[in-house]
Amino acid sequence: MNRRNYKSNPSDLLKIGKEIMLGKDDTRYYFRVFSVNFVLNGMSAARVAEIAGVSRSTVSGWVKTVDEHGFDALKIVKQNGRPSKLSNAQKAEIDGVLQQNPSDYGYKIWDGPALSNYIKEQYRIELGIRQCQRLLHELGYSKIRPQSFPSKGYEDTDARKEFKKREK
Repeated sequence: MNRRNYKSNPSDLLKIGKEIMLGKDDTRYYFRVFSVNFVLNGMSAARVAEIAGVSRSTVSGWVKTVDEHGFDALKIVKQNGRPSKLSNAQKAEIDGVLQQNPSDYGYKIWDGPALSNYIKEQYRIELGIRQCQRLLHELGYSKIRPQSFPSKGYEDTDARKEFKKREK
């Protein structure tokens, strides 16, 4: 049993240590190698999993992977997903268009449906409305729509009341 008198809380330190081991790709790789080495040295996968804070099946899977494919198979491989239908140049052009008045292009506002239609007409590429909403977000635009009157808490409440009267 560990008899050290810790200055810090050991469970807090353990939590931070586990976060570090599960952090960057290189660290995660070394963490997996270290865990497999414990099993290869005779410690049970269940005990290694308990100490490491992962499941027993995870540790067993790492051991199986090393046995069948070697330690390099434990390295983290980044999976990027499907490539974008739009090139970076096209995205830059779209960003420029989004900064202009939508009525110049026949739209009331720039939103998912309008952007989808614009891209279809301009580039002959079909993007769904949700994809266009993600593109708007990727380009740094928010989903907030313009307000028809000043928001509550507006400093000049008389101006707010006057503005509301004009809208009716």
